[in-house]
Formats: sequence, C-alpha cells, structure tokens
Amino acid sequence: MDIKNFYSRHRILSTFLIMLGISFIIVLVATKMTNVITFHGQEYEAPDLVGKDASTLQRFIDEENTHDFDIIVLDSVFVQGKKGGEVFTQDPAAGSKVKKGRKIYLTLVAFTPPLVEMPNLVDLSLRQAENMLKTNDLKLGQVIYKESKYNNAVLEQRFKGRKIEAGKKLPFQSSITLIVGKELKEGEVLSVE
Repeated sequence: MDIKNFYSRHRILSTFLIMLGISFIIVLVATKMTNVITFHGQEYEAPDLVGKDASTLQRFIDEENTHDFDIIVLDSVFVQGKKGGEVFTQDPAAGSKVKKGRKIYLTLVAFTPPLVEMPNLVDLSLRQAENMLKTNDLKLGQVIYKESKYNNAVLEQRFKGRKIEAGKKLPFQSSITLIVGKELKEGEVLSVE
C-alpha cells in the first residue's frame, strides 16, 4: 500500500493520525522540559535551622547553603526564656525533602517583649479579672482588699503603684495590682498589709 495513495483516499483519517503524532511529540517534549526546569527527582533534605542564633544562621547562608535554599525571615515572636534572634520555627520542617533553590521561611524570637493593652477590669469579679489579665498576657500581682459593699469586685487597677487606665500599653507579662472590694460582717475589721 502506497502512503500517497492512502492519504488521498482517507484524508480525514490521515490528517487525524498526523495531528495525533504531532500532539504526542509536543506532550513528550513538554514533559521532558518540565522535568529539567523543575529539577524533577533532585530532592534534598531541608536543613535544621531551629535554635540557631543570628551569627550561625548567617554562616549557613554564606558558606553551607550548597543547595541555594532561599532563606526568608517571615516573622518574629516573643517567647519568654528564649534568646532573641534565635530561629523559633521553620517551614518546611527540617528533614523534609525539597528541591534546590526552595524558599525556607523562618520565624525568629524577638529581642524585646511586645507591648500589650491594659484591659478594663473595674467592676469584674477577682476571678474574671485574673482570667482577663492572662488573656492579655499580663500577670496578677498583689491583691489589696478595701472595705466595700461590692464584695470581690475590682474597684481599681494599678501598675507600679499608680492607677492605670484601660487601653494603656504595658510591657508583656507586667504585674498588675488590683484593689478588690470586701464586704465586712458586723464587728469584722479589715487587716491592712
């Protein structure tokens, strides 16, 4: 059977077969090019950067980063008891299989504690006030009882001996003194500390 003869007799089928062959070649070339461009099959282990300080991290970037990982500091968080500038978390995690040139996102430990907003604790119960302080990253300091008909209600909030208004910014984990009402029974005397 002659190809020229086949083509002239079955033009639609011949054209379809030619288009199918060209499409197959295009898909094959595209797949091979994608594998080359994306480094298919070339995976490396992500380094463990958690706990490294700034100088160790810089040394890794300058000297040990043989797989051209792109190190990006994404955020910083204050963590009590951790040294400022230390790597706190990384994504992807250490040991994960990643490709050359992959971005590794870091969260560092902040050097200074953040400022937090003082909530309004007046008229809350002592228990509610204590929970509100914890929620706002503050600590309950001294509790001073004052004679009042509002038993166990917060009458005043203080920071470093001075009255503090709601909304003021304070250092993280500051100690807050509360003046709390105590209803005295007949003949009971409030002891002053």
